[in-house]
Amino acid sequence: MSLNDEWPRVPVNEACELVVDCINNTAPTVDGPTPYKMIRTPNVENGRIDLSDVRYVEEEVYKEWTRRAEPKPGDVILTREAPLGDVGLLRTDENVFLGQRLMMYRADPENLDNRFLLYILQSRELEGQMKAKASGATVEHLRVPDAETLEIPLPPLPVQRRIAGILGAYDDLIANNRRRI
Repeated sequence: MSLNDEWPRVPVNEACELVVDCINNTAPTVDGPTPYKMIRTPNVENGRIDLSDVRYVEEEVYKEWTRRAEPKPGDVILTREAPLGDVGLLRTDENVFLGQRLMMYRADPENLDNRFLLYILQSRELEGQMKAKASGATVEHLRVPDAETLEIPLPPLPVQRRIAGILGAYDDLIANNRRRI
């Protein structure tokens, strides 16, 4: 995606109504299934969140791990480590929560289209920002303050929606072809 240099750049946390990091601890899991699913970094890839292989927890653990916020459909999830920079859009209203090394962005609908945010976070420009801010000798990771202040372009909302609509149509076509194959 080629980004227009005329669009203002803002820290992502200024364009979102909510930016939340995971609880930096491993949730105690149970042999599932339960209604409560943990999203882990392997579940986030290519703009999607695949919940076919998750870990399960009891209700009390779910409540503790979602005390900052419960993920909702439309939230954008970013992996901060292992791997760095994978992004997915939550498309389900199931009871899910963030496992370690994940960030959740909830776009402010007055200023930012959530699908536009998804595609911007997948762009080369933002990938470059993440790599430039990453640290770690063995495994690259992005610190929470850096993930909160990534600079994103912010065109007018109708332009964001138009861009997201075009890219979304291609994504849907690719997803349908993968299912067929």
